[in-house]
Amino acid sequence: MIVLSSVVADVEGAIASGDHAKRMGMLRQMTDLFTDQAPRLNEAQVDAFDAVILRLSRDIETRARADLSTALAPLPNAPIQVIRDLAFDPSAAVAGPVLEHSERLDERDLVQIASAGDQAHLLAISRRRAIGTAVTDVIVTRGDERVVRGVAGNRGARFSEGGFQILTARARDDVALTDALAARADLPPAQMAQLVGLAQERARRALAQDFGESAAAQATRAAAAGLAPPPLDVTPAEVAVAARAKAGLDEAMVQTWLTTGEATHALVALARLAGVPSGMAVTAHRAPTMDPILFLVRSVKFGWKTLKLFLAARKGAPPSTEELRNAFQAFEDLSVATAQRVVRFTAAREAARGKIGETADLSRTA
Repeated sequence: MIVLSSVVADVEGAIASGDHAKRMGMLRQMTDLFTDQAPRLNEAQVDAFDAVILRLSRDIETRARADLSTALAPLPNAPIQVIRDLAFDPSAAVAGPVLEHSERLDERDLVQIASAGDQAHLLAISRRRAIGTAVTDVIVTRGDERVVRGVAGNRGARFSEGGFQILTARARDDVALTDALAARADLPPAQMAQLVGLAQERARRALAQDFGESAAAQATRAAAAGLAPPPLDVTPAEVAVAARAKAGLDEAMVQTWLTTGEATHALVALARLAGVPSGMAVTAHRAPTMDPILFLVRSVKFGWKTLKLFLAARKGAPPSTEELRNAFQAFEDLSVATAQRVVRFTAAREAARGKIGETADLSRTA
């Protein structure tokens, strides 16, 4: 059993003497001893360490306190008073490690720090493994773009209805935040519906910059209609593509599948690379116009040769010279960023349909 009474006098003497080097040496010694023995300490022993380390760690330079914070933050039985003292430090270098990692801070402490701390403190809290609604309510109100995007993307963060409303309102001017929210499985249907509306409007604006208002409306309708997933079993192709993905999926492999008659495999691979359901790529390939498959191919930065192979693999007569000329011009005119935005937002719309039970076609609101 570890007995600290023998070192208490040394601690008090080191503090009273004003010998900084001696004090720092003792702090390091006590910290190392605690971290080494922590798994075997009972509550009373932890409390004893708490009192000693707290005395040694106050009124010392920031760097030493930051080192202490880093050492104690991951420990599940870290000294509570020391952890709280570090968490409330105005320096984010000191507070950050315990705010992000320590399980010894309760929700009341986190709410208080989030309410008064600066953005660096909020950012550290936003990265915690689990965050309750009382804390996230403060973060989404006070946090800057970086903090809010981070907490929205944290799968361990929980949000109240009001918190989700604030996030959705802030997403109107923040594409990255929109994406983070759309990816959350716990986003309420009402907020998902609002995000879908934002996605549609942003897609139209982006396309208008590339093609003009009239062409933008037409392309958005065609892309959205063509990207809606069909009732098709692509499981065999998905299994084959998943196996191949272990060795890496690239444009050359997609071209190989297309030239060997394995168009479904190529489409599943395209969907996997684009981050959308396999059926979405299959339907894009079957669409009456080339727009949907164009958007998907461009979104993953594939070249003209790959798009031409996809067009040649469509059912029916092969594309004419004029059709290929028009396709090439459209390919050149469409920016990767715009293609990615349309694909991403259309995928979010389809996810919203599943959550909301909505059946209306995007083309009706375009």
